[in-house]
Amino acid sequence: MAMTHPTSLGELVVWMVEDAQVNRRRGGMLSVIAVAIFRLHQFGSRATGAAASLVRVLALPLVVFSRLALACEMPGSIACGRRLVLAHGGRGVIVVSDAVLGDDVVMAPYSSAGAAYPAPGAPVIGDRVYLGAHATVLGPVTIGDGAFIGARALVLQDLVPGAVARGAAAEVTEPATQPV
Repeated sequence: MAMTHPTSLGELVVWMVEDAQVNRRRGGMLSVIAVAIFRLHQFGSRATGAAASLVRVLALPLVVFSRLALACEMPGSIACGRRLVLAHGGRGVIVVSDAVLGDDVVMAPYSSAGAAYPAPGAPVIGDRVYLGAHATVLGPVTIGDGAFIGARALVLQDLVPGAVARGAAAEVTEPATQPV
Protein backbone atom coordinates (compact mmCIF):
# COMPACT_ATOMS: atom_id res chain seq x y z
CA MET A 1 0.00 0.00 0.00
CA ALA A 2 1.37 3.35 -0.98
CA MET A 3 -0.13 6.71 0.00
CA THR A 4 -3.10 6.91 2.36
CA HIS A 5 -4.41 10.37 1.48
CA PRO A 6 -3.66 13.34 -0.77
CA THR A 7 -1.27 15.73 0.99
CA SER A 8 -1.57 18.83 -1.21
CA LEU A 9 -4.26 20.55 -3.25
CA GLY A 10 -2.55 19.36 -6.44
CA GLU A 11 -2.62 15.73 -5.27
CA LEU A 12 -6.25 16.16 -4.15
CA VAL A 13 -7.23 17.24 -7.66
CA VAL A 14 -5.34 14.33 -9.27
CA TRP A 15 -6.90 11.80 -6.88
CA MET A 16 -10.40 13.25 -7.37
CA VAL A 17 -10.05 13.10 -11.16
CA GLU A 18 -8.97 9.43 -10.92
CA ASP A 19 -11.85 8.69 -8.55
CA ALA A 20 -14.33 10.41 -10.89
CA GLN A 21 -13.11 8.47 -13.92
CA VAL A 22 -13.33 5.06 -12.28
CA ASN A 23 -16.64 5.79 -10.53
CA ARG A 24 -18.26 7.11 -13.69
CA ARG A 25 -17.39 3.82 -15.41
CA ARG A 26 -18.22 1.50 -12.53
CA GLY A 27 -20.64 3.28 -10.22
CA GLY A 28 -22.41 6.19 -11.88
CA MET A 29 -22.67 9.89 -11.09
CA LEU A 30 -23.95 9.39 -7.53
CA SER A 31 -20.81 7.36 -6.86
CA VAL A 32 -18.68 10.20 -8.24
CA ILE A 33 -20.39 12.60 -5.84
CA ALA A 34 -20.06 10.27 -2.82
CA VAL A 35 -16.34 9.71 -3.37
CA ALA A 36 -15.71 13.41 -4.05
CA ILE A 37 -17.34 14.27 -0.71
CA PHE A 38 -15.22 11.64 1.04
CA ARG A 39 -12.00 12.90 -0.59
CA LEU A 40 -12.69 16.50 0.42
CA HIS A 41 -13.43 15.38 3.97
CA GLN A 42 -10.33 13.17 4.01
CA PHE A 43 -8.10 15.98 2.77
CA GLY A 44 -9.53 18.38 5.33
CA SER A 45 -9.07 15.87 8.14
CA ARG A 46 -5.68 14.34 7.32
CA ALA A 47 -3.72 17.02 5.46
CA THR A 48 -2.14 20.06 7.08
CA GLY A 49 -2.02 23.75 6.26
CA ALA A 50 -4.42 26.55 5.45
CA ALA A 51 -5.91 24.80 2.40
CA ALA A 52 -6.77 21.71 4.46
CA SER A 53 -8.37 23.87 7.15
CA LEU A 54 -10.50 25.69 4.58
CA VAL A 55 -11.54 22.44 2.89
CA ARG A 56 -12.42 20.92 6.28
CA VAL A 57 -14.92 23.73 6.95
CA LEU A 58 -16.33 23.79 3.41
CA ALA A 59 -16.79 20.00 3.33
CA LEU A 60 -18.96 19.81 6.46
CA PRO A 61 -22.34 20.43 4.75
CA LEU A 62 -21.40 17.89 2.07
CA VAL A 63 -20.52 15.30 4.72
CA VAL A 64 -23.91 15.87 6.35
CA PHE A 65 -25.59 15.32 2.97
CA SER A 66 -23.61 12.11 2.42
CA ARG A 67 -24.54 10.75 5.83
CA LEU A 68 -28.20 11.74 5.78
CA ALA A 69 -29.11 11.20 2.13
CA LEU A 70 -26.86 8.23 1.32
CA ALA A 71 -26.22 6.76 4.79
CA CYS A 72 -22.56 6.68 3.77
CA GLU A 73 -20.39 6.75 6.90
CA MET A 74 -16.78 7.26 5.85
CA PRO A 75 -14.88 9.44 8.32
CA GLY A 76 -12.21 11.69 6.86
CA SER A 77 -9.63 10.09 9.16
CA ILE A 78 -9.64 6.86 7.13
CA ALA A 79 -6.34 5.96 5.52
CA CYS A 80 -7.54 5.27 1.99
CA GLY A 81 -5.62 4.88 -1.25
CA ARG A 82 -6.46 5.96 -4.76
CA ARG A 83 -9.37 5.17 -7.07
CA LEU A 84 -11.92 4.23 -4.41
CA VAL A 85 -15.24 3.04 -5.85
CA LEU A 86 -18.41 3.49 -3.81
CA ALA A 87 -20.89 1.66 -6.01
CA HIS A 88 -24.41 3.10 -6.22
CA GLY A 89 -23.37 6.24 -4.37
CA GLY A 90 -21.97 4.42 -1.37
CA ARG A 91 -25.46 3.78 -0.01
CA GLY A 92 -25.18 2.27 3.44
CA VAL A 93 -21.39 1.92 3.36
CA ILE A 94 -19.88 2.15 6.84
CA VAL A 95 -16.16 2.21 7.56
CA VAL A 96 -14.69 2.67 11.03
CA SER A 97 -12.28 5.58 11.40
CA ASP A 98 -9.21 3.41 12.11
CA ALA A 99 -9.61 1.25 9.00
CA VAL A 100 -7.04 1.24 6.21
CA LEU A 101 -8.12 0.85 2.56
CA GLY A 102 -5.67 0.26 -0.26
CA ASP A 103 -5.76 1.41 -3.87
CA ASP A 104 -8.59 0.36 -6.22
CA VAL A 105 -10.96 -0.86 -3.48
CA VAL A 106 -14.59 -1.35 -4.55
CA MET A 107 -17.31 -1.17 -1.90
CA ALA A 108 -20.79 -2.25 -2.96
CA PRO A 109 -23.90 -0.92 -1.18
CA TYR A 110 -24.21 -1.68 2.54
CA SER A 111 -20.71 -3.14 2.81
CA SER A 112 -18.75 -2.33 5.93
CA ALA A 113 -15.35 -2.49 7.58
CA GLY A 114 -15.57 -2.14 11.32
CA ALA A 115 -14.35 -2.94 14.79
CA ALA A 116 -15.35 -6.16 16.55
CA TYR A 117 -16.39 -5.04 20.01
CA PRO A 118 -14.84 -5.45 22.57
CA ALA A 119 -11.61 -6.38 20.74
CA PRO A 120 -9.63 -3.31 19.64
CA GLY A 121 -8.43 -2.82 16.08
CA ALA A 122 -9.81 -2.23 12.64
CA PRO A 123 -9.49 -3.95 9.26
CA VAL A 124 -6.60 -3.36 6.88
CA ILE A 125 -7.86 -3.92 3.36
CA GLY A 126 -5.29 -4.36 0.60
CA ASP A 127 -5.21 -3.17 -3.01
CA ARG A 128 -7.76 -4.27 -5.64
CA VAL A 129 -10.18 -5.73 -3.08
CA TYR A 130 -13.90 -6.07 -3.84
CA LEU A 131 -16.49 -6.02 -1.04
CA GLY A 132 -19.87 -7.22 -2.27
CA ALA A 133 -23.27 -5.93 -1.21
CA HIS A 134 -23.82 -6.31 2.55
CA ALA A 135 -20.31 -7.79 2.98
CA THR A 136 -18.78 -7.13 6.39
CA VAL A 137 -15.16 -7.23 7.56
CA LEU A 138 -14.82 -6.96 11.34
CA GLY A 139 -11.91 -6.58 13.70
CA PRO A 140 -8.15 -6.32 13.35
CA VAL A 141 -7.96 -8.50 10.24
CA THR A 142 -5.86 -8.08 7.12
CA ILE A 143 -7.45 -8.60 3.71
CA GLY A 144 -4.80 -9.47 1.12
CA ASP A 145 -4.45 -7.77 -2.26
CA GLY A 146 -6.90 -8.90 -4.90
CA ALA A 147 -9.31 -10.58 -2.47
CA PHE A 148 -12.97 -10.92 -3.41
CA ILE A 149 -15.51 -10.77 -0.60
CA GLY A 150 -18.90 -11.91 -1.85
CA ALA A 151 -22.32 -10.50 -1.08
CA ARG A 152 -23.39 -10.93 2.56
CA ALA A 153 -20.05 -12.48 3.52
CA LEU A 154 -18.86 -11.96 7.08
CA VAL A 155 -15.06 -11.94 7.39
CA LEU A 156 -13.55 -12.30 10.88
CA GLN A 157 -10.09 -13.60 9.97
CA ASP A 158 -7.19 -12.65 7.73
CA LEU A 159 -7.50 -13.39 4.02
CA VAL A 160 -4.47 -14.21 1.89
CA PRO A 161 -3.97 -12.30 -1.39
CA GLY A 162 -6.44 -13.41 -4.05
CA ALA A 163 -8.74 -15.19 -1.58
CA VAL A 164 -12.47 -15.50 -2.17
CA ALA A 165 -14.69 -15.20 0.89
CA ARG A 166 -18.36 -16.11 0.83
CA GLY A 167 -21.10 -16.91 3.30
CA ALA A 168 -21.99 -15.86 6.81
CA ALA A 169 -23.04 -18.88 8.77
CA ALA A 170 -23.87 -18.14 12.39
CA GLU A 171 -22.57 -20.52 15.02
CA VAL A 172 -24.67 -20.88 18.17
CA THR A 173 -22.40 -21.32 21.17
CA GLU A 174 -24.94 -21.43 24.02
CA PRO A 175 -28.51 -22.60 24.37
CA ALA A 176 -31.25 -20.03 23.99
CA THR A 177 -32.77 -18.55 27.15
CA GLN A 178 -36.47 -18.52 27.96
CA PRO A 179 -38.43 -15.80 26.12
CA VAL A 180 -39.19 -12.71 28.19
